[in-house]
Parts: sequence; C-alpha cells; structure tokens
Amino acid sequence: MSSSAASVAAEKKRLPPRILLVARPGDACTLYEAAIRNIGATVDTVASIDTFYGAVTHFAYNGVVIDIPTKIKALSDHKDLVYSITGRFPVIQVNLDRRSGAIRALLYGHHERSGLLEDLIREACWNSPARKLRSEERKPLHYNVLLSTTREFDPRTLIRTVTMDVSSNGCFLFSSARFQLGGRVWLRIIDLYEKTPISGIVRHKLKWGEAMVVPGIGIEFETITESQRQSLLSPANHLPPETFSGYDLRKGAK
Repeated sequence: MSSSAASVAAEKKRLPPRILLVARPGDACTLYEAAIRNIGATVDTVASIDTFYGAVTHFAYNGVVIDIPTKIKALSDHKDLVYSITGRFPVIQVNLDRRSGAIRALLYGHHERSGLLEDLIREACWNSPARKLRSEERKPLHYNVLLSTTREFDPRTLIRTVTMDVSSNGCFLFSSARFQLGGRVWLRIIDLYEKTPISGIVRHKLKWGEAMVVPGIGIEFETITESQRQSLLSPANHLPPETFSGYDLRKGAK
C-alpha cells in the first residue's frame, strides 16, 4: 500500500472529534452546529460558561468552539474560568457576520490564526486527545444530603437533595435553587456513619431549563474529615436513611 493510500485509510479509521460548542440559542448557534457536523465531528452545545463547566467535568472533548458574544458576556462573571479553558483545550472563537451570513473563526493560542471553522477544527482538534477539565476520580454515587447556606442548618431554609456524583474533593448536587458562585454551603451526608457537617464552596452551577442536563451545583469541599473523604468513594460505608437519628427529614433538625 502506498503512503498516500495508507494516509487515507488511517483518516477513515480515525474517530471523529467531539467538540463542545458554547453559544446561546439562535441562528448563529444553528449555523455553528451545522458547520461542525458537516465535517463529521460530534458536537454538544451548551448555552453558557456555567453549563460548560458541567459538560467538561463529565465528558471528554477534543476541542472547544466558543461564540465571541457569549465569551464577552462570560468574562464579566467568570473571567478565571474562561481563561482556564484556553490552557486545557484547543479553542476556536467564532462570530457570525450578519450581513454575509459567513462564520468568522479564529484559532486561539500561540499559533493564533483565522480561517474557515471546518479547517481550523481539522487542524487543531482532530488529532488533539480528548480530555476533561479535571482528572480526579468521580463516581456516580447518590447520597442523601441535607444542604444549607447556614452553619446551623436552619430548618426553614434546609434543602433535601442527593449527590449526582462524588470525588474525594467535591460533589455535584441536584438542585434548582439559586446559589452564588463562590458562596459557602454546609452539607450533612446522612448515608455516612460520620455525619460531621462538611463545608464547601460553590464552584459551578447548572440552571434548570438552560440545557439538557441535570440542574445543580458543583461543590469543592472546604472542611471534611479524612474518614468522610475515604468513605465517600466506598458504597459499603452507606447507611439507609431511616437509620439516621440526628434529623427528622420531615421537620428538619431536631
């Protein structure tokens, strides 16, 4: 087989890249999605930087395409997160020329250059390894949790929820309530033997109705005992909810 034929064969065997598109719904978003799919790539779309974080901590991507107006809006609230993206993924910035209907694309980074979106994806993303934003172990374990914005676990504001996944350093909690990024919360994980309150910081949030994802908040643990940290990833350390004697789940704290 000639070298050119081998190259074509390798091209056919190569898996298409998975691209994460960050763009608000609308005509521009639809055109971006079509352009990405036209070259055989898989595309997932999120409407904001908040939902971006949830996607890249659950799925691996070969590159990110971000709509410039969406990026500009995000810089006012999530500057650190926006710039952290550029160090982890190939990033292509796009904007729609409303007069001509053409997509303007710019490959971001050390080798910054403009070109067709399709060409830049082939150049920067096709051979880039798929990666997540963080590599720590996450397990889809569903613990029953009492969540509070106060250290005292005030029954009037107590939220009863569950974890969607956990790691040694944090968890993702289902919730449609409003939380501030960077805010502190307290958790009691009632399925663990040790129920010392755990404090954490809200690092990201997924809003209800914004995308086809489970709404909730990503928590980075701030204070947690070593025993709790080890038990989180071990389902054998669970207790059934009815054995928890410190709380009446219908009334809150005793």
